[in-house]
Amino acid sequence: MIEDYRKACKRGRREVADAVAHGRYPYLPALDDILGDDRGAGELPVGVREIPMELVVGTKTRGRSNVFSSSFLPIAGEGTEFATKWSRLYDAQTSEGIRDPIVVYEYLQRFYVQEGNKRVSVLRSLDAPTVMASITRVMPRPSDDPAIRCYYEFTRLYRVAPVYGLVFSQEGSCDQLALMLGQTLDQPWPEDLVRSLRATFHEFVKSYRSRGGQMLNQTVADAFLLYVKAYATSGPLSVVPREMDRRVARLWGELVVAAQDDAIAYIESPPEDHRKVIPAVKGAARGLLHTKPLRLAFVYDRDPATSGWTALHERGRLDLQDRLGGSVDTTAVFGCSSDEDFDRAVAEALAGEADVVVTASPRQMEQARRAAVAHPEATFINCSVNLTSSAVRTFHARMYEVKFLMGALAAGMAENHRVGYLASAPIFGSVAEVNAFAIGASMVDPYCTVYLKWASAEGYDWRGELEADDVRVLSGRDYPNPRDPSEPYGLACLHHLGASERVAMPVWDWGRYYELIVRSIQDDRWRREASRHRDQALNYWWGMSADVVRLDLGQGLPVGPRRLVQTLRQAVLEGRLHPFEGMLVAQKGEVVRPEGSPRLTHEEIASMRWLNENVVGRLPKSWELSPHAASEVATSGVISAETDAAED
Repeated sequence: MIEDYRKACKRGRREVADAVAHGRYPYLPALDDILGDDRGAGELPVGVREIPMELVVGTKTRGRSNVFSSSFLPIAGEGTEFATKWSRLYDAQTSEGIRDPIVVYEYLQRFYVQEGNKRVSVLRSLDAPTVMASITRVMPRPSDDPAIRCYYEFTRLYRVAPVYGLVFSQEGSCDQLALMLGQTLDQPWPEDLVRSLRATFHEFVKSYRSRGGQMLNQTVADAFLLYVKAYATSGPLSVVPREMDRRVARLWGELVVAAQDDAIAYIESPPEDHRKVIPAVKGAARGLLHTKPLRLAFVYDRDPATSGWTALHERGRLDLQDRLGGSVDTTAVFGCSSDEDFDRAVAEALAGEADVVVTASPRQMEQARRAAVAHPEATFINCSVNLTSSAVRTFHARMYEVKFLMGALAAGMAENHRVGYLASAPIFGSVAEVNAFAIGASMVDPYCTVYLKWASAEGYDWRGELEADDVRVLSGRDYPNPRDPSEPYGLACLHHLGASERVAMPVWDWGRYYELIVRSIQDDRWRREASRHRDQALNYWWGMSADVVRLDLGQGLPVGPRRLVQTLRQAVLEGRLHPFEGMLVAQKGEVVRPEGSPRLTHEEIASMRWLNENVVGRLPKSWELSPHAASEVATSGVISAETDAAED
């Protein structure tokens, strides 16, 4: 009926007027204009598929695109032949449906209509969610553009699970989605799983947008991936619409935080009155300070007998208990790496009325997030940096400050201007520690070269390589390796036949860190900080000024090097010196920051993936890492889990 056309035309003309008023192009874009003379990397027939109407964004050729608004609503006059044909199509659609598929070209997951513009216009006016289409895909030319790389990854996903609309902004997201659903991008997925994925994604989009998700600065696919991760163990693809609404509501804080440009608020030091903690008072008197002890459950993914990192945190837990006595009650469970073991440990902890659940590895972040969303009554924290969550607060220590001092000390000891650095895995914060060490070394000895090796890379002999490079001073692991007690740790002088002499040791004081966190929770600062940083993830990144990390010097260290370290430490504490301030130069002479630049932001430091000019080495490739390190990189890596992060 012409009345239906009149209503749609009124909406379309209003849309055109609004676009003109705001300086936007008011009509449909044409794919031929977008591509210009570049025809891409070829065309591929996809077949007939049901596609989301929201992804139909333009026409193949300019043609009659100016008879539609930018959302395919009609704008031609009522007396035109176009209006008559449109009205007939509208009547056909409402009475029996339009069966013939439209013909479209797909480019970067957007569809441009070659045949069927009026059918699309009618369906758009009726708010139809999908349309059948015969699709030809226009492949873009390969490039390093993140959007192009993400699209090529999507084509791998589409080959095994043909679902349109999964427009991710981060490379690796398709792999993560497959992993969460127990699949890969190499083998076709079961048809019932693909149908469930398509239906669940559709329901998620409706629920997400009903809460205003279109106003958030993220793609709906990015939000959907977070949803799948959060409900990975509770059937993410098997929910009815009402349950989907409940799940999205519980997850909403996570989605809002993930969409922020400044998603993370870095808290770089504890409150002033917490800097100097009253010495521990043991006995019953301490228990009187709080009528009910704060219960903390430490859920570790590994065992202290085999993991030096877990052993450090377990020592911190025991130290916390000793420091605060009866005002805290702590328990520990080890080896909870699987989802089943983790969920069981958390359930038992909450049944025991635990107030805080502590996780000590970035690999546990998704598990902790999932548990925190399901149990908002408890507090969940995770030892990591640069990971975003509104439900899980993260904490770590700025060890790069200590590494800066170690680099200066190492350079003064290396008579041949060569020092070694054994790094763990290329995760957030680790590259900053390498570079801070190298910058500290160059301040003392401008000719000093740092030979970088990775303990987490498999299949090569880093000890032999250091010996071949004539390295006699090494910054090894930050703590003993229970699996190899002979491995050097701290800053050590290397001798023949594998012997070493440790001259300095970086120290993580997790007991003090946990004490500061507990006191913050007990005196309500924890809650007030959340109020001050709404819609942001909170990351506590404390350093030497909070006494949570330090450098212990060996008894036999001469006076000169000892005074050097003490002087540099005081300058860092007073803010007069920072390793990432002023001119910064990467390998091959690339200027990262010119002279006179302010210090890098916390995010720039944590996510650093360039190496200083005096470093010999590179970041490892993902396939070179041990399975354990690869799992860390998958969660918090500065290199992609699928692609190489640095040139040879």
